[in-house]
Amino acid sequence: MPSTYGSGFFDPYVLPEPRYRIPEFCRVIPGLGAMALGIARTAIDTLSEIAGAKTPVRTTTMLRDTADAQVRVSQAEALVRSARLFLFDSLERLWNGLMATGEITMEARAHARLAASHAVASAVQAVDAMYIAAGASAVYTSCPLERAFRDVHIITQHIGVHPRVMQTTGRVLFGLEADTPLL
Repeated sequence: MPSTYGSGFFDPYVLPEPRYRIPEFCRVIPGLGAMALGIARTAIDTLSEIAGAKTPVRTTTMLRDTADAQVRVSQAEALVRSARLFLFDSLERLWNGLMATGEITMEARAHARLAASHAVASAVQAVDAMYIAAGASAVYTSCPLERAFRDVHIITQHIGVHPRVMQTTGRVLFGLEADTPLL
């Protein structure tokens, strides 16, 4: 049945270039992961600036010299870098498979969606850690951490990275059929 709103998820391929053979959700959803990771990178950079200038109330130690801030920034860095590598790796494998065979396997689709969901979840953890480490400085709209906190949590509301995606990708990783045609 043709879509009355333009191109639909199930319309046949029209354009010949390989990139148009990538299912729409595999083209769009990884972008959510990339945006979330970019937000997390900004949060880490912002905390570094705050930590180099802030001495928390009732202390004489700069924030950057506290063990808590050091651990949180290390954890955030690991979360963002590892999620970024997983996202890039899954997309590279999807693309290489497409270029080699002209098709994209369901497993490659599942990995791309899993990597995007993981990137968003990791970015949320990283931003939350930076927000907590900054203390009350993070709550003001003049602080980029306040915006990062809001923005990264908004991305989690997109259906493409809903926790339900993990069930679908898990089915595929177990060799079962996907429970949605939109994978």
